Amino acid sequence: MSRAAALLLLVLGACIPSEGPMMKPFTDCLGCHGNGEGKAWSVAGTWRKGVTVTVVDANGKSVSMRGNDAGNFYTREGLLFPLTVTVDGKPMASSTGGATIPLGYGGCNACHYAETVTVGPDMAPGAPCLGCHGPGGFATTKFTAAGTFSPNQTVQIDSAPATTTRPNSGNFYVTATISRWPATARVGGQTMEGGAPHGDCNQCHGNGGGGGD
Repeated sequence: MSRAAALLLLVLGACIPSEGPMMKPFTDCLGCHGNGEGKAWSVAGTWRKGVTVTVVDANGKSVSMRGNDAGNFYTREGLLFPLTVTVDGKPMASSTGGATIPLGYGGCNACHYAETVTVGPDMAPGAPCLGCHGPGGFATTKFTAAGTFSPNQTVQIDSAPATTTRPNSGNFYVTATISRWPATARVGGQTMEGGAPHGDCNQCHGNGGGGGD
């Protein structure tokens, strides 16, 4: 989708019904339609008008959906997760390794906005991470600690190996086991007073809270 098309869609937002097949493009549909508000969809999202999104579940069941005039698509078909996805025949795959990404959640716009894939190490800086990437979250990659600080800062939690925040987003993540909480936390060589109470750092820092950098 071009920037002009995306801008036009935003301008026309006032014309999009608050309920029905055209409602709320580019939001995580299952936030409501998977929690008892409205019809329950197994997969739903927005890409663009006329797009064909096909999902294949763990049993090999294939379901194709077509984007309506708002680009919305959805299905109530029973599906066994994880799913693999193609968009107009192109597999959804990792931008780094090229491997097909298995999905454990059907709310596509939790990770996409328009045709921008926000999955990856620079996704959603400032947002709480462990809701998806922690135990019980739908992301397949699990972290024990993750968050966002200033770029190129050294972060160490407990005795886990030190990591460096990414240069573009400031994101960091830890996969090593953390032995206890609260844990000792150091950012840029400075020790966090009182330690980290848990591993979801953006609950208090970044966009998640008032802790700042």
